[in-house]
Amino acid sequence: MTHHHQTSTEQAGSPSITGRFLLGLCVLILLAAGIFGALWLNGSSSATEKEDADRAEVRAKNLAELQMADATALTTYGWNDRSKGIIHIPVTKAMELVLPTLNASSVTEKKP
Repeated sequence: MTHHHQTSTEQAGSPSITGRFLLGLCVLILLAAGIFGALWLNGSSSATEKEDADRAEVRAKNLAELQMADATALTTYGWNDRSKGIIHIPVTKAMELVLPTLNASSVTEKKP
C-alpha cells in the first residue's frame, strides 16, 4: 500500500505555480490586445470625424434654409401655385380673417 503525502504548498484541487503563471500571462496578453485594439480603433476614426463634421455643416445649412423658407411663408404674401390660383398669406392676417367666423360659430353652438 503506497501512501502519497501532499506537501503543505500543494493541496488537492489548487493550481500549481506553472498554472498560475500561465493564467496570469494569458490575462496580460488579453489585456494588452484590448488596449492596442482600442488605440487602433481610436486612431482610425479621423476620416470619420471629418465626414461627420462635413455632414453636420450641411445639415445646419439645410436647417437654416428651411427655417428661413418657413418664416417667409408664414409672414408674407405670395403664390403657392399660380396656375391653380393658390396663394399664401401671413398667419396673423389669416387668424384675423378666420376669427370672426369661429366666434360666430361658437356663439351659435352655445345657444340651446
